[in-house]
Amino acid sequence: MIKKILLISQILLFLTFFLFSDIIVKQDKNGNIIVSNKPKICINEKSENATFLRPSSSMIIPTSYLNKIIKLSRKHKLREDLIIAVARAESSFDAFAVSKKGAVGIMQLMPDTAKNYNVNDRFNVDQNLEAGVKYLKHLYEKYNNIPLTLAAYNSGETAVKKYNGVPPYRETKNFIKRVMRYMGLGYSSYFNRRARTKLYKYRTKDGKIVVSDVVPQIYYGKLEIIQ
Repeated sequence: MIKKILLISQILLFLTFFLFSDIIVKQDKNGNIIVSNKPKICINEKSENATFLRPSSSMIIPTSYLNKIIKLSRKHKLREDLIIAVARAESSFDAFAVSKKGAVGIMQLMPDTAKNYNVNDRFNVDQNLEAGVKYLKHLYEKYNNIPLTLAAYNSGETAVKKYNGVPPYRETKNFIKRVMRYMGLGYSSYFNRRARTKLYKYRTKDGKIVVSDVVPQIYYGKLEIIQ
């Protein structure tokens, strides 16, 4: 009887610790789960295999969606935690979510974005996720900066270019804060940063030299990146 009481006490103590402590759950590249109550964890922004979540603000991700995200993360070499955080912030993993502005699905694709990435059905989870990941990858390569990537994903590349940084839109700033909080990253120091847009220099079929901030689909000779 005493042993049972002690066992129950230990279980209750563990649950109390888990529910009210600042726990961080980390999944390493081998799929092992690491649990820590340390308030700070050094995160390498170039890491592509680790997922960092705070259970105090985390949610259950459907296993089928998580598996798809892991595969897409490896396929497109994009941070897994970034994809998860964006999907959560955009739709809470609701494949049938529709915004007031007409964005649809888990990654909240607008019609033009869906068209650019050959999406026939925005409610299709596979198509929606892959298009969202491709767009995020494009933005991340362009800005090499998470807040600016998120700003462009939320408000568009034109807005980021217009303000030469994070646009002064409350919705956009709140979106960036939310996503970065889900990733376990700080955000306050980023809002005064300026965009460092990459410029691409290439030659067209007729020999003309073009300099543009848009990655060319077709070019001849070398593609130079001008910082």
